[in-house]
Amino acid sequence: MSPKANEPPAEMAPYDVHWFRSTIFQVIVVGGVFFCAPGMYNALSSLGAGGLATPWYANATAAAGYVFMAVMCIIGGVVVSKIGVRLALLISSTGDIIYAGSLYLNSKNGTQWFLLFGSIVSGATDGLMYSVEGPIITAYPEPSRRGRMLGLWVFMRNAAPVIGGAIIFGLNAKLDSSGAVSLQTYIAIIGIMCAGPFIALLLSQPEKVQRKDGVKIAFRRMDWSRTLHEFYKVISSRNILLLCPLFFTSWFYNSYIGTLQTQFYNIRTRALCALVVPWGDIAGGFAIGYFLDHATLSVKQRARWSWVFLMALNLGLWVWAAVITRELDSHGPGIDWTTGSIFGKTFSLFIMFEFATMATQTLLYWIISHMSSDFIVLSYMTGILRGVECAGQAVAYGIKSSNTTDWLSIGLNIGLIVLSLPFAWAVVRKIGVEEFKEIDFGSDSVDEKTDAGVKVKEKDPEDVSVSDTKST
Repeated sequence: MSPKANEPPAEMAPYDVHWFRSTIFQVIVVGGVFFCAPGMYNALSSLGAGGLATPWYANATAAAGYVFMAVMCIIGGVVVSKIGVRLALLISSTGDIIYAGSLYLNSKNGTQWFLLFGSIVSGATDGLMYSVEGPIITAYPEPSRRGRMLGLWVFMRNAAPVIGGAIIFGLNAKLDSSGAVSLQTYIAIIGIMCAGPFIALLLSQPEKVQRKDGVKIAFRRMDWSRTLHEFYKVISSRNILLLCPLFFTSWFYNSYIGTLQTQFYNIRTRALCALVVPWGDIAGGFAIGYFLDHATLSVKQRARWSWVFLMALNLGLWVWAAVITRELDSHGPGIDWTTGSIFGKTFSLFIMFEFATMATQTLLYWIISHMSSDFIVLSYMTGILRGVECAGQAVAYGIKSSNTTDWLSIGLNIGLIVLSLPFAWAVVRKIGVEEFKEIDFGSDSVDEKTDAGVKVKEKDPEDVSVSDTKST
């Protein structure tokens, strides 16, 4: 165990950085692209079934999209290592435009085949985007600002559903019937999405990024044999495998919530959800981000206390969901914000689910940031995180692609969370107690792992960052 395991990292003299090359600007660029692409997709998702009249076919196409997203997330790190971060971000910003267009055509003309195609393209490009943004938000920020940078990223990615929700709410506030949202809703969202590729061009290459601590970020170039070897070592590492059950279940709830909204809420109340519910994401990301940067607590305390609280909160919300589902069984569709207590109960549940889920995902990224200091390795790790999450969503949406009982979703979610707890704890208990060993790529020396681009030394786990990387 490191003797410095629970001590805060030593302060370094700040370096002057150009704002265009700063770490915060890179996070803002990534957040801006997410705002225009997956963020606006999430705004439509907040309506339930992408704003369509019925959830079943939309859920089936979403399941197909998440399958492709899962595959691309997992292999996306390899793609990023070959084509670079800027081109990968540019390509990944285009797929959601096609998906939003498919929603428009399906709502207008009933073109279902294009909805399936759009969902698959969107899933693949979003998977590539998650492989780009993951290592940027975990490897770029200075260690003392890592939690707050994660909070900023959460805000940027969820500002889109809020602003998109405001547009949706403004266009649909007078529609107090059930069914699909107005066609103008899709046109407005598509217009915003089209700005994404232009924002992606503002991203700096890793070697040009300037950090306040003067550390250079290495982006290693390798041949295919070395790339696949390192990729295999990462995906088969024990700590990543132990976290996979929690990855799988962390967004499993989404299909349940979206289906409830479509089945029981009228159009204008679904539009209100698109406007207000994402604030739960923003609150969850900032709250956990600031707690994880709380220097008066040890790293071990921050990791354990946040994990225990969030796991208890997630389980408690599913108990709450079970109570509300029983009430909804005796309540018909068409719930409006004027309906009464049943609206207040379900609406607050939706917000709290978003709070708990985004806080949990932010914690998972923070945990991964302690497991390696190498940009490429972090790309693989965060891609696996999002890939396994998407696999869980594919299963969840597959279950809700037909009119199955809500009790199946509730039982599966509770069971998966309970199953994941002992495996995740085996990793969480190491944070702040012992240093994670850098993944050994075989031919590296003991003191300096030149092939991995990582210099290993005795240090605070909180300070495991790209400060130890160097170009090969």
